Amino acid sequence: MNKNVVDKKRIAKNTILLYFRMIVLMLVTLYTSRVVLDVLGVKDFGVYNVVAGVVALFGFFNSAMSMATQRFLNIELGKGNQNELNRVFSMAMNIHILIGLIIVIFAETFGLWFLNNSLNIPEDRMNAANLVFQFVIINVFINIVLVPYNSVILSREKMGIYAYFSIVEAILKLLLVFILFYIKYDKLILYSVLMCSVSLIVFFMYYFYSSKKFKEAHYVLFWDKILFKEISGFLGWNICGQISQMFTTQGVNMVANIFYGVTINAALAITNQVNGAISMFVNNFQTSFRPQIMKSYAANELKSMENLVYQSSRTSFFLLYIISVPIIFNIDLVLNTWLTIVPEYSAAFCKLLIWYSYIEALSMPLVIAIMATGKNKYYQIFVSIVISLNLFLTYAFFKLDYPPIFIFYIKFILAFFTLGVRLFFARKQVEISPILFLKKSFMPCFYIVIVTLPIQLFVFEPMYENVNLIYKILFTCILELLLLISIYFIGFNSNERKFINTFALKILKIKK
Repeated sequence: MNKNVVDKKRIAKNTILLYFRMIVLMLVTLYTSRVVLDVLGVKDFGVYNVVAGVVALFGFFNSAMSMATQRFLNIELGKGNQNELNRVFSMAMNIHILIGLIIVIFAETFGLWFLNNSLNIPEDRMNAANLVFQFVIINVFINIVLVPYNSVILSREKMGIYAYFSIVEAILKLLLVFILFYIKYDKLILYSVLMCSVSLIVFFMYYFYSSKKFKEAHYVLFWDKILFKEISGFLGWNICGQISQMFTTQGVNMVANIFYGVTINAALAITNQVNGAISMFVNNFQTSFRPQIMKSYAANELKSMENLVYQSSRTSFFLLYIISVPIIFNIDLVLNTWLTIVPEYSAAFCKLLIWYSYIEALSMPLVIAIMATGKNKYYQIFVSIVISLNLFLTYAFFKLDYPPIFIFYIKFILAFFTLGVRLFFARKQVEISPILFLKKSFMPCFYIVIVTLPIQLFVFEPMYENVNLIYKILFTCILELLLLISIYFIGFNSNERKFINTFALKILKIKK
């Protein structure tokens, strides 16, 4: 019982640290982007982003690889097997180096050909673009081999160090932009060199800290065919699942473009940016509880893991609901303040995509529990099939002249089918009861929606339409307070309320 309380405190503390990291990163990144544009100018800024697009292209590889490495490290940590930890780390490093080299070869052949023959880059900047491309490739390789060290820190739940290193990286990127003001050289090339240098500095920060603090983070040159097969198999199916998701998302964008033109694509882009910003809050929370779910599974504490899945699932929904309801309530104000021109359908798309995100937030702890088993092949296949239906159904409905909003009606309905698939595999692989999940996770969230949604629609919204900005802010604050009260008394049980009270009092005492 005491262990469980300690775990909850750690999750709460780690969540706060990750939120602090996110807020600092958002502020620094927004300001850095503005200064970079000012220093490089529109043309060079555009060239850099086109060339550096390869980083975004391989971004999903890093996410999938990080999940795979963390999974195997967390399992051995849960078992308390120090010798096996080092073997897992070393084999993961071998795999990352191998993937990095494959990407470098691909980039230096097809990528280089594509850069020089297909991209629309001004002729006078082509030499600079080729130099930038080389530094981008180095950057990609550094970030790939950084993943095992990053995974060790996250697996050990050192979120404070993770937050600190991330903030240092953001500040270094800000400083390098100011260096550009004082050095008289081709600023596009210099910027790419400095960005590569920052990546190298960050790599050594993770390397020295991890190798000094954790025995497993000492790379040993060896090869284990069975372990390679396990890690690469898990990683491969994770990548397949992410490719399927990316293919479906881009496919829906293309179908929307065919039937309704670029205006819908602009609305979809805005919608994804809004949803991405909101989802960052939940992702931070899920990063903090992921290691404990996996360690509980490894230690064969299935009941403890099951309870953590129910609690984290419910809390993920509450966190997203608290953050997103004021945005839904003020979506027109938010979009009009943020954008000079608001594409048609943007507001409606944003609202529906946020509702879809509620179901995803609710079901993500189930995914982590399934990933803990290491058996992800059939799960990824079935989930990919359900997700892919989005593309085919969207095409079918558009062919029947249904409006663009049906993109998100389909997406929202399919989210429940995806939840069903996740419940099936969670029941099969880790014995999580679908009935108990519905009772302990889904229903408390449903009750919160039933209580608060009518208040939003029939009390606040009619009053909100014809008032000035001050009253809109006041109504939003009152609505947020009602949400917090409802979640506290209806969403949480008595033990969770007691834990929240104790944790809040402890923080207040620290501040005093």
